[in-house]
Formats: sequence, C-alpha cells, structure tokens
Amino acid sequence: MSYCLADTQKSDGEIYFIYKKYRESYSESLFMLDEIFSIALIDKSRFPNINSAKDEDSYIQQWVSNYVKAMAKLPRHKIAKPKQSCSDPAINHLVKIVSKVNDAEINEQEKHHNLFMSAENVLGQLLEEYIASKIQDLGWYWCAGNVLRAIDFCHNEGGFLQIKNKSNSENSSSSAIRENTTIKKWYRLGTRKENGKLIPVFKWDLLNAIINDCLKEGQIACNMSEEDYRLFLTEVAKGNPNIISAL
Repeated sequence: MSYCLADTQKSDGEIYFIYKKYRESYSESLFMLDEIFSIALIDKSRFPNINSAKDEDSYIQQWVSNYVKAMAKLPRHKIAKPKQSCSDPAINHLVKIVSKVNDAEINEQEKHHNLFMSAENVLGQLLEEYIASKIQDLGWYWCAGNVLRAIDFCHNEGGFLQIKNKSNSENSSSSAIRENTTIKKWYRLGTRKENGKLIPVFKWDLLNAIINDCLKEGQIACNMSEEDYRLFLTEVAKGNPNIISAL
C-alpha cells in the first residue's frame, strides 16, 4: 500500500498544519525542508509515493522522517556493507585460466573489483552532497531522502534539477517522469571518441550555467569543477576509508 499527497482532499492550510506538527517534533533546524515543502505544495504531484503511508498524517510523518534521517547521516559518513551475494566460483575460474594467474592473485583481483563496485554504488550520493555544499547558499535546496519525485535539488523560485553521474545512468521510466515538466537534468560524465577510444568529458560548465542562471544580486557565481570535486572525494576518503569495501 502506498500514498501520495497528490491524492489528498484536504486544503493546503490543513496539510501545512499536519506538516508543522511533525516537523516541530525535531530539534534540528529544518528551514530548508520548510522551503521544499512549500514549493511542493504548489504542485502536489511533485511529492513521491510512500509505500508505508495510508493517509495524510502517516505520509507527512514519514516524509519528514526520511529527510531528517538522510541529513543526519550524510553519504560521506556511511560505512560500506559487505557484498550481499556469493561470488560465482566459475567466474573466478574462467578469469584465472584466461589471465594465467594463481588462486592468490585471482582473489586479489576480485577484491579490487569489489572496491570499484562499492565506490560506484556510493559515488552518486557523494556527488549530490558535493553539489549541495556549493549551491545551498544560492537558494538551492537538496531534496535529500527522496522528498520530491525525480528531483534532487529545487530552487526557492521554482527551479528543479535532477542529477546523474553518467549520461547512461538513467532508465526509461525515470526519464519519462520529466516529460512535460520544468525539471532540468544534468549529468557529470559524458564521453567522446578520440583515435577510436572513449575519452571522459566532464559537464561542470553546464551545471554552473544552470545554477548561475538563477543568481540574485550580490550572489557570487558558482564555479564547480572536476578538480574541486576530486578534492572533496579525497577529503571524504581520508576521513572515512570504510566508505567502500573490498569484501
């Protein structure tokens, strides 16, 4: 069973009264969530479905909780969980024969593979955290905890932005959600061919243009870059080596 505020019959005033009741039960400052909620009230279809909710009260209670939990444990502080599935011994055997390596070497290769997969799993969340740290003072709010449908950041004057790490990291159903909407999509990593090889192309200039298009008088233009993002990742990895796992 799931519920969405788009289905409510209550007035905006009644909905806001319920929201205020639950958000005031937290000691944290929730200014940004207040703004996100007000923006979403303008078009309630921007609220996501919540499977555990059955009415407005249970929905808003869970909605607020999702945001608070996400902000309380930022991606940089997460501890990687060991791989939940068992490796297929036949894969190791095949790679060992083709690579002509021994069992000890193939085990090391598998650990390195697990590290890369673990890093890939967390990279999208870290990307959002990095961007949030750069644009939250420019009127953009991080919609952490999936509090808006297919939207990762919203602007206090109505802009909406969806973030992807790669150009191919979105399925068709996710893409369809943006049809006939004002949601802008940005991805960090594209590619081009050079001498028959694929070369990474970073798209930070396009993101900076989106952010700077909403600047108000007195605000300093955003200048995010791949170099600065790597510095952020270095800081994260040094502070929390367990953010990825080889197991």
